[in-house]
Amino acid sequence: MSFVVVPHPFGGVTIEEINQKATEVFPSILNAATKWKPTAVMPPMKPTYPAERLAYKGTNEDINALFIDKGWSLGLPIMPPTPEKVAAMLKGTSRKPGDVLGQVPPRMGSLTVELVATHAVMAGCKPEYMPVLIAAMEAILTPEANWRGAATSTGSIGALVIVNGPIVKEIGLAYSQGAASRMHHANASLGYAIDLIAAVVGGSKPPSPKKTTLGSPADYVAWVFGVNEDALTRGWQPYHVDRGFKRTDSVVTVMGIWPPVNVVDLWSATPEELSNWYSHAVSPLLSIGGPCWISQMEQPHIIGLGPEHAEIYAKAGWTKDQIKKAIWEKTRIPFSSWARACPNQTAFKEKFGEVTPDTLVPITLKPEYLQIVVAGGKGQHSHYFAPFPSSSPVSKVITK
Repeated sequence: MSFVVVPHPFGGVTIEEINQKATEVFPSILNAATKWKPTAVMPPMKPTYPAERLAYKGTNEDINALFIDKGWSLGLPIMPPTPEKVAAMLKGTSRKPGDVLGQVPPRMGSLTVELVATHAVMAGCKPEYMPVLIAAMEAILTPEANWRGAATSTGSIGALVIVNGPIVKEIGLAYSQGAASRMHHANASLGYAIDLIAAVVGGSKPPSPKKTTLGSPADYVAWVFGVNEDALTRGWQPYHVDRGFKRTDSVVTVMGIWPPVNVVDLWSATPEELSNWYSHAVSPLLSIGGPCWISQMEQPHIIGLGPEHAEIYAKAGWTKDQIKKAIWEKTRIPFSSWARACPNQTAFKEKFGEVTPDTLVPITLKPEYLQIVVAGGKGQHSHYFAPFPSSSPVSKVITK
């Protein structure tokens, strides 16, 4: 394909700077349009399955150095994926090694079950984790997840992976105290395997094509935790049931997210007080995209309630719909908080009509776009997970 590179940045600059960039790059555009020709010979294609084998003799340190040099790791230690270990990992699933799950963006590398097992070995997973990992990758590779955008964004975008159902306790996935923190093998190794696949098979590596300005620890280990179904009381259903699945189903839900916000509230004793504080704590996140990105206002956003905060609502008899509405009504900031270009956005005017600088704009178009997950343990902390633009939660049933 023919490309002409326009020097960064292109956004947030004056019209004079834009004109200068256009003038400087035009000769290259003209040359590409009139003289460029496709390459006559395409590079040789390697078979999707089986994966290529490499004979190598050395210590673990030597192998890790090789993988780092070749771009086959994230810079963290890996377990050598020997054929014997990969074969053992494949015993954790009934899927055939040559099954292709899809193409991992942005490089569009073909992801086979064998390659999932290979990276699971590298991340230190156990074979019984394979069904969760396969389902998570199938979810990530759907268009609704928009992993291509997340994998090439200038933002600090990570993968949020929420697991529901019997599989959580079957494999020892953490869902209570510190579930997304350290010392939980299933959560950590699954999160590491997901990011390894994104980087190695998908080719999402900085500085190109992964353009993240700074990045985050989620580039090494994705957010993985189970829903605390033990903390659900007074008629509340688990998250996957809210999404249309049976309670007995094991389900994984994946979404690209901005760095989440920890909402600490040690003082609220009523649903009204807690909703008010939560809303004001997350209102600044409206600046992420805002009304210029109407698509983000029509995407699900996830309210991650800690059990103690959930209990405040449940004890008062509140339903999840009541919580969504209370938070939605208060989570908004003046239209003047956004960039000057927003008033010119046709899509925004179609949704809100004419506005003034003082018009209060909500975080989503409807309270129904807020979804509630109960996770974590003791402590008066909750979280807020804002979606990456055009990345919606995608759920897949976990099958063994």
